[in-house]
Amino acid sequence: MKSYILCAAVLALGACATQPAPLGPSIPDEPTGPVLSAPDVQALVVGNTGTGTMSGSNATYAMYVMPGGKAELRRPTGIEDGNWQITPDGKFCVKWELFRGGEDYCQRVYKNGPVYQFHNLNSVELLTFEAGRQL
Repeated sequence: MKSYILCAAVLALGACATQPAPLGPSIPDEPTGPVLSAPDVQALVVGNTGTGTMSGSNATYAMYVMPGGKAELRRPTGIEDGNWQITPDGKFCVKWELFRGGEDYCQRVYKNGPVYQFHNLNSVELLTFEAGRQL
């Protein structure tokens, strides 16, 4: 009888170990769509606002990329300033005042239909872009 109770307890504990559903877009192993060149990334982002959902959350955010290397980020916690650059090999790099610890953060950009994937090993953001400042 004790072995039946022990087996039932083990099965019940195993059922409790179910993983919760992810909060937002998961980080794909491989990006989809063609990678953008440095001139293509510049044409996409400069003077425009990208809006999307952060990987690992349901948080919607928007970033406005100004000519001259300045940017603004709108998150649920407010708006903050940052600086951006595009590397010669086409990575979009941005450093926000607070977000991501104020560290430089670089991502490759891929086109997947009307959506652009900003992708690195730690995250993927799926963004759509509109002309001008839309924060």
